[in-house]
Amino acid sequence: SSVVNKYTVTFKDWNGTVLKTQTVEYGANATAPANPSRPATAQYTYTFTGWSGSYTNVKGNVTVTAQYSSVVNKYTVTFKDWNGTVIKSQSVEYGSSATAPSDPVRTGYTFTGWSGSYTNIKGNVTVTATYSINTYTVTFKDWDGTVLATRTVNYGSNATAPANPTRTGYTFKGWDKAYTNIEANTIVTATYTINTYTVTFKDWDGTVLDTQTVNYGSAATAPSDPYRVGYKFIGWDKAFSNITSNLTVTAQYKEIVVNLVGEFNEWNA
Repeated sequence: SSVVNKYTVTFKDWNGTVLKTQTVEYGANATAPANPSRPATAQYTYTFTGWSGSYTNVKGNVTVTAQYSSVVNKYTVTFKDWNGTVIKSQSVEYGSSATAPSDPVRTGYTFTGWSGSYTNIKGNVTVTATYSINTYTVTFKDWDGTVLATRTVNYGSNATAPANPTRTGYTFKGWDKAYTNIEANTIVTATYTINTYTVTFKDWDGTVLDTQTVNYGSAATAPSDPYRVGYKFIGWDKAFSNITSNLTVTAQYKEIVVNLVGEFNEWNA
């Protein structure tokens, strides 16, 4: 009697792994194993599409290999602002590059670029905008334009004032504007109040004839010439045209004399 020959049908995966072996009589069909799966890589996702070669009507030893189709994986590149706001998200194929959005704007800061790479993408990526803070110059000036100090200040920060300046005849009042929360180059100027002094006009006997409040450097105004019996008023004992301190000014006189024959002499000899 005759013996039917038997043959081996070997089912292999893409990498050579044997999935199944089956002994089949000449002319018979093998039974394929369950559809295999091929693990995705970073670059590709695979789908089983069938077997290479026939495993029906077998007439010899056969090796059948699993076949797969591949799709390039895509990843999300997310561009975020400094505060976490999403500016743009883009789906990019493995190995490709994303396109950055327009440079974002942040008040008081200058955009310096993106943290992290968005070229040759191999996974999901978040890229964040980076900035440098703007700096401004705060200039402190005296009343006459003299520069007392300059300060370099970060946006939104405060400048530090120099020591209070002094001005002869004036009292420092403060600065003409705030120098906190700086958002631009700023000039700050010292302000003053003028000092005032009291000028007292007295008569020869200490009687107060007039008191006046006078600004530094200004002149007092003399009262009407005083009258003293037997004397002629000849003026005041000191100048009062450029007042720089409290001052007492006293009336000055010369005595009027009459000779024995009754003739009037205005000036005492």
